[in-house]
Amino acid sequence: YPHQLPPPAQNRQRDQRKRKENHPQQQAHPENRPNERSSLLGPNNRNYDEYGGWNGNGGGGNNNPNPTYYKTPPRRGNKKNPQETKSTKRKKSKRRRDRRSEKEKLRNLYSTDSSPEEDEKHRRSVRSSRRKKRHGGRKRRDDDVSDTMSETYSESFMSASLTDRLKSAETNVNFFQRMMIRTKLLICNLPLSAAAISFSIVLLGIVWLRRAEEILTSCKEVNFHSSQCNFPEFPGCYFCDTFDHWYQVATKFHTICSYVGGLSVALYAAKAMLFGRVFIDEMSSPTTASPAGLIFMTMALAFTGKGAAGAVAVFVASFLHLALLLWFIYMSLAYQTMPDPSWFPNTIGIGLCAVKVWFYNPLCGHFLIAMTLMLTFLYYPISLIRVALNEKMSSTICWMQMICPAISLYSLAIVMQPSFKEERPDISHFQTMQRSVYLPSMTCLFGLCIVGMISSLHGLAVRWKQIQKEEFTPAHAAYSFPLLMHALAVQAYRSSLGFFSETGEVNPALKSALEIYWIVLVSAGTFVAVVCLIMYLSFLPSWIDVNTSDELEPPAPNETSMFETVTWGESLIQPYVSPTILQSNETGVLVMTHDYENNWDSLVRTKNVPAVGFEPMMRTRTFNREREALKHLVGGQDIIHEGDEADDDFCFENVNV
Repeated sequence: YPHQLPPPAQNRQRDQRKRKENHPQQQAHPENRPNERSSLLGPNNRNYDEYGGWNGNGGGGNNNPNPTYYKTPPRRGNKKNPQETKSTKRKKSKRRRDRRSEKEKLRNLYSTDSSPEEDEKHRRSVRSSRRKKRHGGRKRRDDDVSDTMSETYSESFMSASLTDRLKSAETNVNFFQRMMIRTKLLICNLPLSAAAISFSIVLLGIVWLRRAEEILTSCKEVNFHSSQCNFPEFPGCYFCDTFDHWYQVATKFHTICSYVGGLSVALYAAKAMLFGRVFIDEMSSPTTASPAGLIFMTMALAFTGKGAAGAVAVFVASFLHLALLLWFIYMSLAYQTMPDPSWFPNTIGIGLCAVKVWFYNPLCGHFLIAMTLMLTFLYYPISLIRVALNEKMSSTICWMQMICPAISLYSLAIVMQPSFKEERPDISHFQTMQRSVYLPSMTCLFGLCIVGMISSLHGLAVRWKQIQKEEFTPAHAAYSFPLLMHALAVQAYRSSLGFFSETGEVNPALKSALEIYWIVLVSAGTFVAVVCLIMYLSFLPSWIDVNTSDELEPPAPNETSMFETVTWGESLIQPYVSPTILQSNETGVLVMTHDYENNWDSLVRTKNVPAVGFEPMMRTRTFNREREALKHLVGGQDIIHEGDEADDDFCFENVNV
């Protein structure tokens, strides 16, 4: 009868007087009263007449129902109860201790990540709350045998989410098993964009070695193919005193950068052999495969001059890069995409392989450099127009605009050197050709490099508000290497001017301006590369060991809503996001996850890796808006799929139908 109100204070004496008159025997023999503890169990032939309530006949205290109030009996376990003996108290205390110990065991079982200090702090807070309840709040029934957990331990028990249980299971794995699991996840889930970090590391070693050779007085310039030329990275070479301390530091730094960059890209070879399904999935779209060319560019720069094994690595990298170029062009034709800066690592980047192959086989080098120059003059003008007029192109892609003419300029500056290896060759005839053909071509490419730099800076300026809202993703590794590649090209042009021009022919003002520009590029490129390296390594564990327990698995590429419109293609000036980018955002990334509880691996798709290739992952709201804009442009109907968020402010701005 919890809904009935307690009796008013002014009627209590009258009710007690009526009970005494109606039940004189019951008052004379208090020991004959029904058990108070059992009488609270409900109206199963129990008599509540003593309290003015139900008496078994449906009446009140005077055999009359009293619908107005119900007098609540004394609480169970009251210390003033004469029937509660010492043995009963001991039994109750023992039951409470048993329940408390069981709950403590459960709490320790499901909350393994708490420290002893936190446990002690929690127990002190529990004791404090109990004291407050004991003095001010409602008293708890001592004999309340409840199957539910108390408020003290229910919070810690119920807070043991799936993540906590996974952490608990992970701690049960020994050190060697944990290292094996993480190594396997690193190889399988390493983003292709990490090749940009490896490439920038190799470039750092090259440009700073060249800077040391220029400023050290112990270094003297020698012929390019002279036996005294240890590192033929540029036109014009230096012979240095190997006992000079700073030269030793520069050469060790160059060697370390070469080996670190070269061995890091070896992880992709292991990924292709051990986890072929994941590698094939990444290479099946122009969006996700865009960083792949940097793997072979890094191999070509890192292993040149490392003996026979280095020569084999350079030839293998050049062959694989050529195969990648053909595959990427085929995919681009199938998806009907148009050139943009994301194409350059897979297409124009083969020029770096051409340079290093040329050291071992000049004919192969000339073939690859001819292909590089042809693709440069074919793709670069289209890319300039698209970056300038398509505002929906991401900033990471726009920043790579400068690498296209830089690779071509660096490659041409090396390949145009004489292939003979005499110590003092007669290069008068060759210098005549160089001044009449090669030097004007290099000057033209240098001008295109400046245009590319302006285009990249303009792309960042236009998208500056977008950049400020972005978080660091694997796609932002694209910022690490373009400045260093541009500095490499400028240094090659400087060396060519000084090596093939007559004494005093180079304008001193131009020479000083090029040197200052190169120093600024090296300094800025080093700063950006180091920042990107630190940021990438700090976020890499979260991109490797991905938690997909709270995520609905995205669909496969052939099950996405963009599957039918993915071949719609791109245009020179387009008001929509590329369908291939939208499909990659919808399908996510294929990764491996490890179940620590059951100790097995599984391949799943996820959007928790915030990038696809060099494209940052779109927000759900932005993706829905761009997808529906494309559907409207194509002529299809708006489609709302499961898991899509409602977008009330959808508009078709910048969409020309």
